[in-house]
Amino acid sequence: MVHVRDSLQGLKFSPTLLINEEVARMRERGETVYHMGFGESPFPVHPLIQERISGYAGRNQYMPAAGLQSLRDEARRYILERHGINNDNFVAMIGPGSKELIFDIQLAVDGDLLFPVPSWVSYIPQTLITRDQVIKIFLNPDTAYKLDGATLDTAIRAARDAGRNPRKLILNYPANPTGMTYSDDELAEIAAVCREHNVLVISDEIYARVSFETYHRSIARHYPEGTIVTTGLSKHLSLGGFRVGVALVPSGMERVFTVLRAIASETFSAVSTPIQYSVMAAFQEYPEIEEYIHTCTEIHHRVTMRVWETLRRLGVDYGRPAGAFYLYPDFSSYAEMLKSRYGIRSSEDLSRELLTRMSVAALPGTAFGEHPETLRLRISSVDFNGAQILKLYYSGAWQEDDQFLDRAAPRVLEACRRIEQFFQPE
Repeated sequence: MVHVRDSLQGLKFSPTLLINEEVARMRERGETVYHMGFGESPFPVHPLIQERISGYAGRNQYMPAAGLQSLRDEARRYILERHGINNDNFVAMIGPGSKELIFDIQLAVDGDLLFPVPSWVSYIPQTLITRDQVIKIFLNPDTAYKLDGATLDTAIRAARDAGRNPRKLILNYPANPTGMTYSDDELAEIAAVCREHNVLVISDEIYARVSFETYHRSIARHYPEGTIVTTGLSKHLSLGGFRVGVALVPSGMERVFTVLRAIASETFSAVSTPIQYSVMAAFQEYPEIEEYIHTCTEIHHRVTMRVWETLRRLGVDYGRPAGAFYLYPDFSSYAEMLKSRYGIRSSEDLSRELLTRMSVAALPGTAFGEHPETLRLRISSVDFNGAQILKLYYSGAWQEDDQFLDRAAPRVLEACRRIEQFFQPE
């Protein structure tokens, strides 16, 4: 008899990947599904990167565990210079996606994890593997689901009084699932608390380049000695399948970096060699790539705002999203109606009924650490054809707001219509 480790008994398949596979199977069966449950940016690979990868197809040697040195140097310079951070304060590591790097950092650094709720679906499951304890800090719509210094300080002190060892904080912004972000002053406040309590910040900035109306700032500007920044290319350049992530580790954390390299050497060995060479262009500030990032972000903004307008019409009090391509509405004002009409008592019930009755896939709040009875869903806004929407954009149709979205993102608009129908009074 083979026994699974007790510590992994609660480990489940990632909810985001699970719903994506489920929707794919439904569509293969010929069913119509409006996919608001998965956050995969749908734009084509930029032509310059496509050309690069074909040119390096013959490079088959192993790369260093920490990544191709020239790519590490370019990524470090490109990311840190945008934030006015001294390059010499950090060293870069390349991994197979930021998810793997975040896991490796959690594995390498001892202590309990401070976990703002809601946060991305994979952070807590990773702690089941690392055997770390989780200290949840529940946030709410009144604060736009954002952590503040006073709340963090209280949570750390309470955890220590209870005999816990809070040593790590994961901060993701613009945030998945909420689409909210932090101001520079808010980041400075959080940084001051983390410095006082000697807490490591794992700053997940994968959506940094998908910021809408405010320029993204990194908490590493305020806490360079205690922040590890993780990011990648999956969101702003639609390169999720390339599996390229970057971790920027403070130069003073030599031991952490050494352990991360060792973990890489004993697990994934190195990121694909042709891929590492091909994505170098993403960090070299080619004007055509920078313009492409700007255009894709502008489109994400426009489509996300259309979903937000739907929520506003429903009377859901939800702040204006600041980035990424997600919204995280709270439908508690509909609790009695949902219970009497559909028998809905939890976010999982709500997610299931929305899919069953309206063919709209969305993720329940429980996937992001919420209590089951909290009637919150994560809704993504990327169920459109990226190549088609770009063609319309460059044709000039972008200027015709409503007509443009009707042609460019019909599945998103139909999903919005169905969500409104689901909540309308009988």
